[in-house]
Amino acid sequence: MTGLLGALLMMLGALALAQENLENPPLPGEPRTVKLPEPVETTLANGLRVIVVERPGLPLLAAQLVVKSGGEVDPAEGAGAMEMLATLLMRGAGKRRAPQLAQAIEALGGSIATGAGWDATTAKLTVMTTQAEPALGILRDVVRRPALAATEVERLRAETLDELRVKMEEPGLLAKAAAARVIFGDGPYGHLLGGTPKSVARLSRTQLVKLHATWFRPDNAVLIFVGSVTAQQGQAWAAEFFGDWKKPAAPLPALPVSAPPAQSRVVIIDMPNAGQAAVVVGKAAVARKAADYFPGLVASSVLGGGYSARLNAEIRVKRGLTYGAASDLGARRSGGAFIAAAQTKNSAGPEVATLMRAELDRLGAEPVPAAELTPRTSTLTGAFDRSLETNEGIATRLAGLAALDLPLGTLATFTADVRAVPAAAVQKFAREHLRGGATSVVIAGHAESFRATLGEAFKDAEIIPQKALDLDATSLRAAAKDAKGKAEIR
Repeated sequence: MTGLLGALLMMLGALALAQENLENPPLPGEPRTVKLPEPVETTLANGLRVIVVERPGLPLLAAQLVVKSGGEVDPAEGAGAMEMLATLLMRGAGKRRAPQLAQAIEALGGSIATGAGWDATTAKLTVMTTQAEPALGILRDVVRRPALAATEVERLRAETLDELRVKMEEPGLLAKAAAARVIFGDGPYGHLLGGTPKSVARLSRTQLVKLHATWFRPDNAVLIFVGSVTAQQGQAWAAEFFGDWKKPAAPLPALPVSAPPAQSRVVIIDMPNAGQAAVVVGKAAVARKAADYFPGLVASSVLGGGYSARLNAEIRVKRGLTYGAASDLGARRSGGAFIAAAQTKNSAGPEVATLMRAELDRLGAEPVPAAELTPRTSTLTGAFDRSLETNEGIATRLAGLAALDLPLGTLATFTADVRAVPAAAVQKFAREHLRGGATSVVIAGHAESFRATLGEAFKDAEIIPQKALDLDATSLRAAAKDAKGKAEIR
């Protein structure tokens, strides 16, 4: 019995210590200086920008071909087109069909992955440096000579529609998708990057072929090498595999631009079968090149950048209303958005939205104490530094900078730029960009569970039944036919 009592006391002591560490975590240590090799740049005659970073420690090579266009150039009624095109790059290229393509790169001990973001579409290659040449031949075909076979287009369409049908029942996805439409309207960032069932169903192979012909061109692309390679060798490979890539005579089309809607909205998506409510609070924010980007990044980290950030502390730790609340500053080429999100029990949806807005106002009303600011900036810089531990990580970070024509030196100065942000700049950013009352709110859940508690702040809420929701429409409401066959908004 004595031994059992001793073990119990030790366990209680450990729990008490763990709770103390959770409530009063140790301060982060002094930042370490990360020494990165200098990128070497050149541009081929066809306009292809080539970046090489020498890291000779391991016989590995990471190569990325970045097309500086992503979901922002999706056709007006073709949401998801660029993401679909990016996936199809690996469904047959050159003389190889999809299975042969996979077998060829696996035989070299390498891997190729493709994907589209908002501002770029990327093909990533990782391989032993000794196998670089045959692997780069495959990468060339994937980027420049995709088959875009009709059978693969239809197969991918069916796969995507199946996936979307499942996703359209998820409150979190619907809330974020609706928030994007509310924040950006019919602008280039207002749609779902992966599309909707309606937009994917109507995408044609002809549109995808045109999309590739329009944006996949050397003067709209960047080739990046990181690893066991010299600058001279990287440039030689660029010339060998991409030097004959023809630059079209016509200039690149102008990117679509539109101002976000002036008015904020409160939208309730009524999902009768939802087990939880998803809450999203957000508004238009800054583009990546904005002068106050770094204050915005730190502001988002203070609000929702981790377990100890304010939103999680207020909504989860203090009130037990969610398993996690987070925020994100999505700063892109021609605009951006700040989003705070959480899932909660249906009845607490309006309460969580109110708490989020209150935290936004508090951040703009008072400076962040140093004891709080330092850990939040350390979270940012620590995650960034960890992302530079591999060749692929460095290549990916360089790709993000190159896609937006940002100085490559930002890679080396990121940590200093973040740590240089004072509390006053964070407060100023929040005051100018994140006022709670100016935000839009979307709650997706069982509306009857919280309709009576919407209160004065949400008295003008638009309640949209799930069956009437149309994520392709700025109104978010599907058009119905009247008795005479004329379309009207429900």
